[in-house]
Amino acid sequence: MKCETISCHPPQIPMCEVSLVDRALKPNSNQSMFVKKIVDVVIQRLSTISCSEGEEPEMATPYGLEHRIKQVEEKLGFDLCDETRIVGIVGMPGIGKTTLATELFNKNRHKFNRCVNFLDIRERLLTFRADCLRQKFLADLLEDPKIEIPDGTTYDDYLKSKLQLTKVFLVLDDVSCARHINVLLGDQNWIKKGSRILVTTRDRAFITELDPNAYVVPRLNLEDGLMYFSFYAFEDRICNPEVGDYLKMSREFVDYARGNPLALRVLGRDLLGKTEDQWKLRLDTLAKMPNKRIQDLLKISYDELSEEEKDAFLDVACFFRSEDDYYVRSLLDSGDHVSSEAASEITDLAYKFLISIAGGRVEMHDLLHTFAMELCSLSSSATDQAKCRLWNCNSIVAALQGKMEIKNVRGISLDISQVTKMPISSSVFTKMCNLRYLKFYSSTCPRECEDDCKLNFPDGLSLPLEEVRYLDWLKFPLDELPSDFKPKDLVDLRLPYSKIKQVWKVSKDTPKLKWVDLNNSRELKTLSGFSKAPNLLRLNLEGCTSLDCLSAEEMQTMESLVFLNLRGCTSLWHLPEMNLTSLKTLILSGCSKLHKFPLISENLESMYLDGTAIKDLPSDIVKLQRLILLNLKECRRLESIPECIGKLKALQELILSGCSNLKSFPTVVDNMEHFRVLLLDGTSIEEVPKMFRGSNNLLFLRRLSLCRNDAICSLGSEISQLYHLKWLDLKYCKKLISLSTLPPNLQCLDAHGCISLQTVMSPLAFIMPTEVIHTMFIFTNCCKLNEVAKNDIVSHIRRKSQMILDDHHNGSFVFRALIGTCYPGYEVPPWFSHQAYGLELEQKLPPHWCNDKFLGIALCAIVSFCGYKDQNNRLQVKCTCEFENLDASCSRFSVPAGGWFEPGNEPRTVESNHVFIGYISWLNIKKRQEEDYRNGCILTEAKLRFQVTDGTGEDIAQCEVVKCGFSLVYEPDDEVSNGVSSGVVTRMNAGQGEVSTEDSSDYPIATPTTAHASSSENSFS
Repeated sequence: MKCETISCHPPQIPMCEVSLVDRALKPNSNQSMFVKKIVDVVIQRLSTISCSEGEEPEMATPYGLEHRIKQVEEKLGFDLCDETRIVGIVGMPGIGKTTLATELFNKNRHKFNRCVNFLDIRERLLTFRADCLRQKFLADLLEDPKIEIPDGTTYDDYLKSKLQLTKVFLVLDDVSCARHINVLLGDQNWIKKGSRILVTTRDRAFITELDPNAYVVPRLNLEDGLMYFSFYAFEDRICNPEVGDYLKMSREFVDYARGNPLALRVLGRDLLGKTEDQWKLRLDTLAKMPNKRIQDLLKISYDELSEEEKDAFLDVACFFRSEDDYYVRSLLDSGDHVSSEAASEITDLAYKFLISIAGGRVEMHDLLHTFAMELCSLSSSATDQAKCRLWNCNSIVAALQGKMEIKNVRGISLDISQVTKMPISSSVFTKMCNLRYLKFYSSTCPRECEDDCKLNFPDGLSLPLEEVRYLDWLKFPLDELPSDFKPKDLVDLRLPYSKIKQVWKVSKDTPKLKWVDLNNSRELKTLSGFSKAPNLLRLNLEGCTSLDCLSAEEMQTMESLVFLNLRGCTSLWHLPEMNLTSLKTLILSGCSKLHKFPLISENLESMYLDGTAIKDLPSDIVKLQRLILLNLKECRRLESIPECIGKLKALQELILSGCSNLKSFPTVVDNMEHFRVLLLDGTSIEEVPKMFRGSNNLLFLRRLSLCRNDAICSLGSEISQLYHLKWLDLKYCKKLISLSTLPPNLQCLDAHGCISLQTVMSPLAFIMPTEVIHTMFIFTNCCKLNEVAKNDIVSHIRRKSQMILDDHHNGSFVFRALIGTCYPGYEVPPWFSHQAYGLELEQKLPPHWCNDKFLGIALCAIVSFCGYKDQNNRLQVKCTCEFENLDASCSRFSVPAGGWFEPGNEPRTVESNHVFIGYISWLNIKKRQEEDYRNGCILTEAKLRFQVTDGTGEDIAQCEVVKCGFSLVYEPDDEVSNGVSSGVVTRMNAGQGEVSTEDSSDYPIATPTTAHASSSENSFS
């Protein structure tokens, strides 16, 4: 094997060779010798240039490279002269590691006397012996092509003798393992302090010993990727958005490449000069016909994997992409690892950038997934069919019908919606001795919309699978699993919508079983056969309507169980006494025959008892000191809540919605600092004040619902002490007559359908300076609301909009959250200085309207509801605004002026006309217009158009805007600001004989006609 080679890359001449002229031009030097030396250097350098068949196509510098260079330079720390640093650059194949390292080398090589950019180390070691590669490395580093290490001198000693006093800058490119570094750098004792070494690699595992925080080359973002792709895909280097669908298709190609520069470059070159139809065809075949150059590059990384890593890589690609990390590790774990880590191959693959762990899930790049699926296709069609993985419908049908060799099938994933009913031999699985993963699923509808399983076994089924880890069989057709099934390695068992009556007659050893899902197996009568599953984590029995009880003997052995779902088990009437020490989530929703609930675990965090027949909670519920959520919704027989509920220190959410027999809520004595949500809608609670007598102990409550209560007349003053309350639902409280002062930080009050509501306290809520938050007070269908109450509501919204602590001097242009209200009415309040009939309004604004105190816009619309019934519980009054003389980028915009969005199926009917008032803060148009104002007065014409939509942009035909208005909002003057918080007057409503405490500014002597006229007097114009 020869030791000399021609470099595959253009040479990099160190700056030290510039001194050649200085060394040669001495007083008595021979000019001919000087010229000869120059010629020798030039020839030596030219000899290292690769001989290519043609000129290399023009290359684009990856966008965003400068930022990456800066990041790596910070890690290299060139300013620290007395410190040696080794920095790793890691990333998936084609991501740009070599490009980044080369650019860094070219930019900083002049700072060192000796430097070398040593490329393609992995490939060179496949061609040359280690000693030959060392000799080439030394020749490049010492700039001596004829270098020879003297006999008796070791490689390390030679490096010391030549370089111990010289700082070096080395780039070691495409290193596969630590051995490669040792081959070139030896014991590293020769490296002088202040040297810098860059190592590029696809494997982060070994580099962590040298650089624990190696630089991971990021993908190109969508914008940079599109520009990089366009450079190669179009003649003029850019994509013209006006020509065909090229821009849309370019984005799809870029999305497929996921920011990988090599893939973008290769795909772009393939598409250059092609027609639009050819682009579409290539886009449709990306996953089926991958690019060979990309495949060859990825195969290099694949070939370096161990057999176990290869299996894990292909298993993830075929069966477990985007699955939970712990789940995948459990399935792939062979159980024979020396280390304690399950399925260490997952970690190894992540270090090699063949998969990634993101958000706790195992993800795989589209390029790698395409590559893996192509490998699996080739293996399934090969004659030996080693470790075959089947997901193609035709191939699986052929295997099930005995038309192909199935001995080495490792996994099957069949979409049964793609096949027709067919009989299958009972022995079809007997030859699949290596089968690990078996999945029969439906991509159309996994429920009972279709008939029985399309795979029929008229002669029964033999399932002697010893290696199986994963069994997922939708609508399993037999009443139990075959007796010859050996689940010793089974990790996940899923038989949803099956016909099983029991899983096994006798218990079987299932030491690795962690997940069991038998949901909607409506004939399941007993949960037997799991007494030897000590590691079971999750058990899903939802919808097993024939299951009437659980065996204490079976359940007690499930010492690792953390999740138990019995939702919809309508025959379940009894839970045995047991102590499931690990159980955190218990779901008994809809178990309508369950009358008693025993405490089965003191470690419960979430408990769902909604829809059960329980009358009370057990007294020992106080032991649930980790309970966070307690759901008792629709427990119609529940009559009381124990006093000890306040002792559940971790409780955050208590749901009592629909508990129609519940008439009282205990006074909370203990401090429930974590309590956030209390839903009492549909209950018969009569005394709200009693509930809040200990309101200091419910101080942190965020959400309270008293909806559909037919007993409450008033909320009482104590509710104002709920300082952190954000959401208050009072819908359909038909006997509610008055509202007391509300909490100061309330964001949403929904009093829809409170048909008896007449008055509100003034002030409606204490107002405090606050950040901008979405605030909406809804009084739809509150037809008895008197005028004083309406004025108090509007006054509150008005004052609140003035007290927002917005940083409106920051120079940005942002529309902030809505502050608004709606209530029955026919008139725009008089303080709206600009009003019009219909849905459109045009108004010329005076000069300097956008001054230093300008905050935003107040909008008003009168909406007529004719036969309106909100089917999706969404309504939005939207205003489109145009300001003619403003900067084009912000002269037209749409903002909400009110409305609601509420989850649920119950339609909201609105009667008569309603007033919608909304405030939008506008930050900060003044900054954009400062230059114009310096040059003189600028007149502006405002055009506003209102519409009522369903929240998705579609107009609601039954709703009509009959009148509208707007005002400009300004900061209050000091004296007005003081009046907002403290200055109030008492005004008598002669017509109704009621006294209301009101802000006198709500009743201006005359309606101002311009912003200029009013801005000096009050804060609205």
